[in-house]
Amino acid sequence: MQRTQLKEFYGYGLILLVLSAVQGYSIYVAATTDLSLTWKHYLGFGATALAGILWAVRKPQYLFYALGLTLVLGYENLLGFTPTLDFTSTRYYINNMAFPVSYQDFSMYMLLIWAYVAHSRLRTMVQSLFVRNA
Repeated sequence: MQRTQLKEFYGYGLILLVLSAVQGYSIYVAATTDLSLTWKHYLGFGATALAGILWAVRKPQYLFYALGLTLVLGYENLLGFTPTLDFTSTRYYINNMAFPVSYQDFSMYMLLIWAYVAHSRLRTMVQSLFVRNA
């Protein structure tokens, strides 16, 4: 692999290591306290395991999408990584109808790190949207 690909690949590995550590802490907290894990936690475990398998078999082109989708779903409060699922909630208004939206803070920070690691791949994707091939 080239240097930028190695940086991206090991950056994904670091993100997966942090996700796994936080999820391990969630399991520890659930085992030692009266906190029970929800279906969001179990979906988060599965998504992280899938991304970990893709990282282990060295498929960065698929890992980019799997890890990005995992973090976006966590950001939108559909997957859980932390024990208490702390989130920030707000409302969007469309024609006097309120739509509640909540965001997980941890997932937002991890998504920013993912965007930093995958910057070159994201840049080429966005450029391909605006460049017309003849």
